[in-house]
Amino acid sequence: MKFLPIAFLLIVIPFGTCAQSDSIATAPGDTTVNAADTLIRYRINGVYLGSIWRDLKYTVARPAHWEKKDFIRLGAVAGVAGILVANDYGIKHFFVHNQTNFMTSVTDQIEPFGNAYSPYLVAGMYVAGVITHDRKLEHGSLMTAKSLIISTAIYATIKTVIKRGRPTYYDSPFDFAAPFSKDPQKKHTSFPSGHSLTVMTVATSLAELYGKDHPWVPWVAYGIAGMTGVTRLYENRHWSSDVWIGLALGHFVTKSVFRHHRELERKKAVAMGF
Repeated sequence: MKFLPIAFLLIVIPFGTCAQSDSIATAPGDTTVNAADTLIRYRINGVYLGSIWRDLKYTVARPAHWEKKDFIRLGAVAGVAGILVANDYGIKHFFVHNQTNFMTSVTDQIEPFGNAYSPYLVAGMYVAGVITHDRKLEHGSLMTAKSLIISTAIYATIKTVIKRGRPTYYDSPFDFAAPFSKDPQKKHTSFPSGHSLTVMTVATSLAELYGKDHPWVPWVAYGIAGMTGVTRLYENRHWSSDVWIGLALGHFVTKSVFRHHRELERKKAVAMGF
């Protein structure tokens, strides 16, 4: 049982701890500006689609603008990844040899959060926002969708370069195929975990949108993301380091997208003299 608490703690705990605006135009001669006037709220249109490309460029370029604290965080992520790589083999065999019918029934309910549930959740948020005229919810769903598009594009690119063998097919965590090589059976698509990236992207977005007003949201969202990652280990679909990097990448991309959005709002506020 020694690998279960290690895997859970390393995966879950670190995460526990120009657009269209709906601003109302002011009357001629009225120079009053309030906080609502500086908000940027998206709708599905050309401006929103263009923002996806701009946010992708911003996210990819972020490391060039990192400060000391950012490199410390990178070091922490890399350090945890190194520990997990060293224990990938043992963690795999712990889960393989400790599967039960009860645990399988539990993981079967959690695992879909990484692929089936997340897209439906985002779509449901959008539809509910439109129907109820809740602009924050509608905008939030589009921010989440944008984060998913960008994070998926990045992780799919990484998969084509780092062709790591899945634990389902290979007993060694160090089995790699040549970069960009054909893989019709998808045996070398282990790194990073797409399920983990998807669910963490949505979790981080929900935390960004509602965490300030509802402190319980990040705990629930990140908790579900962590449990989803563990199911990928239990089902022997990924190495533990695949799951960790998938979670970290989804978190980083989403935080970057929301950071860029806040920067745009600040620039708008300055331009309006707020």
